[in-house]
Amino acid sequence: MKNVQMGEMTVKDLQEYLKDNRTIIFPYAMLEQHGHHLPVDTDIRNAVVMGEKIARELGCIVAPPLNYCFSGGMLEGTINVKPNTFSNMVGEIIESLVLQGFENIIIIPGHGGSESMFHLKESLRILKWLNPALKDIMILMTPLWDFSKTWKTGYETRDYHAADAETSLMKHWAPELVRDEIVLDEDEIAEMLRNNPDFYQEKTSFTNLSDEIPHTTQRESVKIGVMGFPHRSCVETGKKITQEILNTLVPVLKDAIATADKCRKSGERVQLTDDNDKEVKILSL
Repeated sequence: MKNVQMGEMTVKDLQEYLKDNRTIIFPYAMLEQHGHHLPVDTDIRNAVVMGEKIARELGCIVAPPLNYCFSGGMLEGTINVKPNTFSNMVGEIIESLVLQGFENIIIIPGHGGSESMFHLKESLRILKWLNPALKDIMILMTPLWDFSKTWKTGYETRDYHAADAETSLMKHWAPELVRDEIVLDEDEIAEMLRNNPDFYQEKTSFTNLSDEIPHTTQRESVKIGVMGFPHRSCVETGKKITQEILNTLVPVLKDAIATADKCRKSGERVQLTDDNDKEVKILSL
């Protein structure tokens, strides 16, 4: 396909596309603090650049990104949207795509915040639960870092946010936006952020009761928020991560789409068990 961007297509283009292809990629991300060396739209580029590359490999199209979700960071340039607002927005976008005829919706997160991802997955599960029209719709959430050995190895070596992987990817995709000067928080704070990426959160409460909802904010001592070793970054690592994702994720998606199409025709479904459907159960009273 010459053009994979849904936003650049006409109504006629999309009508012709839907005659033979019911798959669409939906990227989301956010504006978020990424130190002094990366722009605040780094996460958006993660989703948009890879979304288009994957779409070209699959021969499908990519929807315009949703550029707002939740980070919890509080430095300038970070725009937080409550997870429930974000999840509802994604759900309504999906319902609109389904009404148009799309059946395979591949969500590409550019931001890995656990609050947003956990809330979105559960929200979409309940959306499918309550909307019978979505029974034959396959919705996949595919965090890019899960499909790159190099990126995951970085996590194992305490390299997380605005660090080696993200800086390397930006050097590969948009080198003109990467600043030369890398600044970290004070040594003790930087080390704590590498040991625990959630250290930036400061939680206080009136009691020690687990039932109390704490007040959460970003620690005043966190001035930069880099979690890892961005000075290790290079263009070659960015290229390597990109190719690993394409080599690993694209075959998985092709197989999933083919399987979903087959199951729609046969009516077959995979019955999930407690082992492969990890849910949080609350005691019913």
